[in-house]
Amino acid sequence: MIRVYIDAGSAITRSGLESLLAADPDIEIVHDASEADVVVGESPRSGARGTESQDISPAQVVAAVHAAAAGLVVMPAEEGMAFLPHLAGHEPVREIAEALTPREMDVLEMLAEGLSNKMIAHRLSISDHTAKFHVNSILAKLNAGTRTEAVTRGIRLGLIKI
Repeated sequence: MIRVYIDAGSAITRSGLESLLAADPDIEIVHDASEADVVVGESPRSGARGTESQDISPAQVVAAVHAAAAGLVVMPAEEGMAFLPHLAGHEPVREIAEALTPREMDVLEMLAEGLSNKMIAHRLSISDHTAKFHVNSILAKLNAGTRTEAVTRGIRLGLIKI
């Protein structure tokens, strides 16, 4: 169980985040920051493990909470590259990013949202077979054995924004 404290400046924001996060059975909302595993707030604080932009999807908010609870640093990819400039010119990262087609990047984002091949196919208006083809291509290009491993590598390489 991930204990989450919501540090929001407005009651509306707090209420919306509570509703969103409380829907996840692995998340418990706590009302004391000292009891929390993860603090979700509107501005980064000293010691924060991550920041997010205001225009992320509900699924990305939940994914960010899970990632922060697992000890990962969460931030928009653009900010991450600013903090890690030595990765910006790193050849393997650039090669992988260039190797994935725009459609594969879309599919990788959907994998991060936890969508099945059938759901990906429906969202992109393609056949289930084509969705499966894209997923297998992503697995091969990221040298991943599973969908979860592909998403993890995509996050680490900055290909997926969470």
